[in-house]
Amino acid sequence: MSSTAKDAPKRLSSMEALSSMEAFSAELDRIMPVVTHVARRFAPLGDAEDVIQEACLAAWRYRHRFDPEQGSFQTWMVRILLNESYKTDGRRRRNGLLLGRLADRSHFSTQPPHGDSDRQLETLIAGLPRRQREVIELYYFVDLPVQQVAELLGISSGTVKSTLADARRRIQFRLAGEETS
Repeated sequence: MSSTAKDAPKRLSSMEALSSMEAFSAELDRIMPVVTHVARRFAPLGDAEDVIQEACLAAWRYRHRFDPEQGSFQTWMVRILLNESYKTDGRRRRNGLLLGRLADRSHFSTQPPHGDSDRQLETLIAGLPRRQREVIELYYFVDLPVQQVAELLGISSGTVKSTLADARRRIQFRLAGEETS
């Protein structure tokens, strides 16, 4: 995580700051690298840009609900983005248009996979229960600290830590099972 993000977790300190389109846009510009990274990891195949756009519109529409006492603008925005991603994914599933989202996850990486072990790990992560996958991806791939993952998902820091441990054990167990097969 960049020092800028750590130094200014609550740059928008008042509701008035969000009422200005310029201030709102400036804050979005500041956090857009994180927003884009999260969208690429969580949005359905090929929908990252649409999900980002929908999330930005929803954030602007519901800016009056942002409470800097509850967390940073970045945390609030990523939560909206995750919700939009799940809504988009749900619509695709209901319409029968999901084309192997979990079968080919290489598009989620910010860098191309380096080999079979990376693809294997991506597949194992994709097979985790939703909450474990969210925690693993936000902590390891988006590089958010435990406290911010907790705020984002509405769970305690202890739950984040135990979920990380459970997910790591599950991945290790599956890796050990594949090595003996």
